[in-house]
Amino acid sequence: MNRSALALTLALLASLTVDATAQQRPNTSVAPSKPLTVSARIDGKTYKATGPGSCKHTPAASIYDVPAALWMIEYGNPAGAEIKQLNLTLWRPKNGSSDQVSLSLKTGSSSHRISSGGRAQPVGRATVKVSPSGAGARFELKGKDAKGTKVELTVSCPAFAGVEAEGG
Repeated sequence: MNRSALALTLALLASLTVDATAQQRPNTSVAPSKPLTVSARIDGKTYKATGPGSCKHTPAASIYDVPAALWMIEYGNPAGAEIKQLNLTLWRPKNGSSDQVSLSLKTGSSSHRISSGGRAQPVGRATVKVSPSGAGARFELKGKDAKGTKVELTVSCPAFAGVEAEGG
């Protein structure tokens, strides 16, 4: 095969690989027509917000070599919203061991963090109830943050995007 034919073949293969990779990437956010609804009750005070965010889910993930379902929720809408930022990650191991919950929540006047069920030292504690609803789900978190403040959170995801694997 001559050099120009080889170069053309390699260029064609490279473009096909890029196209195939791009097609496998899922949409990573909820469509603007289907906003997230977030409600929090923190130490007796209620906060509410609705807006664009990201809900991701895969039933077939793995954490520390343990098969688990994974949900990831991100919300950020600081323009006048009572809830400024929310990141919630829930790992539900299929072997029946404890859920791993990570929550970062910011309101206009406070920040709250919970990290429980993992290998690291727990920061607060929480339980999460997941109630499927159509293409999405409703999440109800009850717990206490690192300072012992009572945190109750409800998030309604209208639909889920897929999760891209990381860390190979």
